[in-house]
Amino acid sequence: MSLLSHLPAGAVRRLRRWMLAQGRKADPLRLLSISRERATRVARWAAQSSPAYRQLLEEQGLDPGRVGPSTPWQQLPVLTKTNTFGRFPVESLSRPLPPSDLADVLTSSGRGGRSFGFRLTAREQHEEAWFDIDLGLQDVFGVDEKPTLLVNCLPMGVVFPSRAVTVANVSVREDMACSILRDIGPRFAQTLVCTDPLFVRALLEEGRAAGVDWAALNTSVIVGEEVLVEAQRDHIAAHMGIAIDAPAEDVASRLVGSSYGVGELGLNLLFETRDTIRIRRALRDQPALAAWLCGPSNGAALPSLFCFNPLRCFLEVLDPDADGYGELCVTLLDRHAVIPLPRYATGDLARILSAADAQQVARMAGAAVPWLPVVALKGRLKDRQPGLPSVESLKELLYQDHHLADQLTGAFRLSTGTDGVAQVTLQAGSESAAADPGLAARVTALAARHGMGDLTVHVVGPADFPWRPRLDYERKFSYLET
Repeated sequence: MSLLSHLPAGAVRRLRRWMLAQGRKADPLRLLSISRERATRVARWAAQSSPAYRQLLEEQGLDPGRVGPSTPWQQLPVLTKTNTFGRFPVESLSRPLPPSDLADVLTSSGRGGRSFGFRLTAREQHEEAWFDIDLGLQDVFGVDEKPTLLVNCLPMGVVFPSRAVTVANVSVREDMACSILRDIGPRFAQTLVCTDPLFVRALLEEGRAAGVDWAALNTSVIVGEEVLVEAQRDHIAAHMGIAIDAPAEDVASRLVGSSYGVGELGLNLLFETRDTIRIRRALRDQPALAAWLCGPSNGAALPSLFCFNPLRCFLEVLDPDADGYGELCVTLLDRHAVIPLPRYATGDLARILSAADAQQVARMAGAAVPWLPVVALKGRLKDRQPGLPSVESLKELLYQDHHLADQLTGAFRLSTGTDGVAQVTLQAGSESAAADPGLAARVTALAARHGMGDLTVHVVGPADFPWRPRLDYERKFSYLET
């Protein structure tokens, strides 16, 4: 049993407040230096405990027994799902641990096919997993001061351990979620809904039918699983009555935020804060600032701006381009990890902002400087194919007109037609919407106004959309042909 588990609730709340206060005073450069030092120790520990990692080191020409501070970090192998879970059995990837000491197993999404990665959690980890979650919830939502109900609508077995909030894990059952919110939610000072950008559509529709009063429930939304673009944030906020552009001093206002995790590593590795949301939204009205931060847009949406805790994970960008964007690589700084994965490439396109860059972008946006390091994330590398608009730019397009967006499910498939022209097939929310010839024409007109005049648009009914049953939210949706 960990020491944290023995602390009374009042002591835990005081510890959270102290840690957050100390964090805001800390030197960001010092935190990043500590992060790098700990990453080196994690690599050394992985070399001692994982047979698979030792083999990968040897194939890289490195002596596993000599991995340490003197080893050039860039010489360590970059791990991927293919060269780890796709190559080695879990027993070879893991540190020695009796099965009875395992508390939890979580898989990756399996988005890449039938290949899965795993995160195994030992009981010693599991007993403290709630603390990091609650620390983040307190920082953004003040859950220690406000009794909070968190309704978790994320799929694939993703659960939230917490001792600060009441959690309802309902997965992708919009009827259960709305029933709990309507009937149990009024007992709490605030409610939080964790979901993904596609399922939230079903949740909003069910909420209307079930009589859920989002404003009375003081509901905020945390979106995961895929990139949230600003037009989607506007759409969700409009339907839930959330004033997402509330003044900076209103720290208790409701929000629509985004979180990023990796199944093999952990939840909430990257997360939006009120400050990063305010900065990203300001970029829409400052083209020069957006161009400086984003690089050539090619019609792409603005990158997400996330903070991360450098004492929890070490981040780097592989092979950055002239604008600083490359593949995001994460080292989880947890020596209790059952499967150590130093330098794990995520497949996402990102740029880590220097402290000076973060200060500059915050100043130009008229926002406070985030107290944690900032990373800009553009989305999946595989979702950026030559000759096609980015998935995020098309999402931004579709959600600009809320009435139009309400007639679609949010699912679409981008491809190249036989004539070599980019085309998109949109899934309508109903057969009557699909039968409206004006729907495709409106999307085409929107595309032309936003630099996608060559895009061919098709709209099909729910049953005619061949890539996914309409209500299957268990799997991450693939917007591009693989």
